[in-house]
Amino acid sequence: MRKVISASRRTDIPAFYSKWLVNRLKAGYVFVQHPFTRRMLHVSLKPEDISAIVFWSKNYSPLLDKLQTIERISPNLFFHFTITSAQELELNTPHFKDAIRDYIFLAKRYSPSRIIWRFDPICITENTPFSIHEERFLQYIDLFNGHASMCIISFVQPYKKVLNNLRKYADQTLCEQTFEDKRKYALQLAMHAEKKNIQLFACCNDYLLSRKILKARCIDGNYLTRVFRSPLESHSAPSRKHCACTKSIDIGAYNTCAHGCLYCYATMDKNIALGVVGAHNPYWNALHKHVDETTICAPSN
Repeated sequence: MRKVISASRRTDIPAFYSKWLVNRLKAGYVFVQHPFTRRMLHVSLKPEDISAIVFWSKNYSPLLDKLQTIERISPNLFFHFTITSAQELELNTPHFKDAIRDYIFLAKRYSPSRIIWRFDPICITENTPFSIHEERFLQYIDLFNGHASMCIISFVQPYKKVLNNLRKYADQTLCEQTFEDKRKYALQLAMHAEKKNIQLFACCNDYLLSRKILKARCIDGNYLTRVFRSPLESHSAPSRKHCACTKSIDIGAYNTCAHGCLYCYATMDKNIALGVVGAHNPYWNALHKHVDETTICAPSN
């Protein structure tokens, strides 16, 4: 079975590393450091070894002029596009109107069935109550103008590094919400979305599930099989509690995204990530450094 490549849950490859990605696809391989064992793994990116590439980004603009090149290597492309525009907490993300313009471009180029709008995580602080998130949600679904059909939501996880970054860079704290409040808020968004023919899904927040809010499978081999009309990997491979994703290989690295989102689980500190992006070389064979190819590296499964 050919592999689904995730690019990437760990960082924003389209925004900061799109030229590097094209170079690795042309080379036919990439080295990826396992986030826990720290071992370098060899991942084939040859066309015959890739079934689909699933992208994750808040800014696809740098990738758009490279799509034709990528399609020649791997035509099965799927997109997660996060647009929350919580600029109080996302320090370097595009203006929401620019993001929605790019979203519509992708939806027209491919299909609304190949792109998911992510309005997550919802991060409620003393400066950003739910009413602000709801107001933005309503504004966005109008601007999508029928080009969005799916939306994934979740509420922020209060990891220690999230709490530290909020205090350090925004002088804000999370406002504690009960499950009942979150369910009420999510249902309000679902009702707004339904009026625009957008189906709401909850990612790793199973307490939000209802008749109007379905369980998200961010990488769903069965769904991708139907979309691309070709069998894809469908074995369950959850990444955390309540995750329903199927198997993929992520080629990103933690602490390498320079968007500066203070709620991010994948970045310890925004200044560390800025330094990595500044030092990055698009001709490296791994995202965050060059690997000596004479070193024995374990092949990917």
